[in-house]
Amino acid sequence: MKKTISGRICYIDEEERIIGLKVKDRQSFFYLQRSLLNKIGKYLEISRFIQFVIEDEPRIYRKTKVYTVDYILKIMLIRYRKNIVYYDIKKIRNGTKELINSLDVKMFLDLEMSMHPYNVDKTFTQEIIQVGYYLVDGNNNLIEEYNELIKPTLHKKLTKRTLKFLKITQEEIETGIDYNIFYDHYKKVIQKYNPAIIVWGRNDYLALRDSYKINNVHSLNKDSRYINLLKIHKNFFNLKNDLGLFNAYKAYTDIENPQAHNALEDAKVTYEIFEGFKKVVNNKIKLNLSNFR
Repeated sequence: MKKTISGRICYIDEEERIIGLKVKDRQSFFYLQRSLLNKIGKYLEISRFIQFVIEDEPRIYRKTKVYTVDYILKIMLIRYRKNIVYYDIKKIRNGTKELINSLDVKMFLDLEMSMHPYNVDKTFTQEIIQVGYYLVDGNNNLIEEYNELIKPTLHKKLTKRTLKFLKITQEEIETGIDYNIFYDHYKKVIQKYNPAIIVWGRNDYLALRDSYKINNVHSLNKDSRYINLLKIHKNFFNLKNDLGLFNAYKAYTDIENPQAHNALEDAKVTYEIFEGFKKVVNNKIKLNLSNFR
């Protein structure tokens, strides 16, 4: 059972990740998981007001009875004239709603990468070998679907691990397009539509960043607007761990869909998740992701 706790901070031990509050005239101690402390640690100071949700069952941690903090609701400095708010989950969620509703042209992007061989090879560099995106306007009218295999630049022959994981053949990848053809097309689309590029996690953004260096082309990062839908979900639903793309898809649609590792299909799944999340932030549906905390 969960419980909301409010009070002034009277004890902080960042090394042990424990804070203390006076609750009902007794000092109680609360444990912060590392990911949570990294998120809000800079706001923690003695005497500041904090409000958070805990699991109601205590445990002994380093000889101290503690309650584990599930997520933070608010941190602020209470003053006579005007309080200073450092963290407010309601404001964060309202900001998320404004962002999601403000997006016009959207590109839902997914990439598949070459994979390291089974045996360690320190010279190996991962490369983009498939790009899929689903481009829609502000009314969700389809502008373009894109699905191309990309011939690798550095390691022409794919590893057995890659072929098995992606269920493709070396012959198929050799019929793909050169990286520069993809780059030129991608650049034109960004310049023409200036889309919000919506990805699930940071891997695709990092892969694109690295691909510019590998292929000696001008980086498009400054011209691109990337939105990490996974990170938005973690912040909005107070998730401690990453949520898998298809776990999110199942939560929104209740459809069991085994991952095929196809870039375009995964891009379409990201689109479906976005549309479901948009309904959540606009209070049209409710979604419970507590199983993934």
